[in-house]
Amino acid sequence: MAAAEANELRRRLDILIALALCQLEHRTDPSDVIAVLSRFDIEPREVAAILGMTPNAVRVARHRLRRGGRRPQGRAKAT
Repeated sequence: MAAAEANELRRRLDILIALALCQLEHRTDPSDVIAVLSRFDIEPREVAAILGMTPNAVRVARHRLRRGGRRPQGRAKAT
């Protein structure tokens, strides 16, 4: 096996391990999984296929994670 093939195999195994850990830790929030997969420089289209999202939704989620904030899930209550 060539060095490049071994490195690619190692990278893919690391990704599988990270996904398995997410599942074991009961991380159901897609943004948590996106954050984990982003560490491995996975393309948005690949993340989208894994999570059943669109690539654009993954790009938006990555952008929000990089900014350090998440959009609130509901509307703010008026006072």
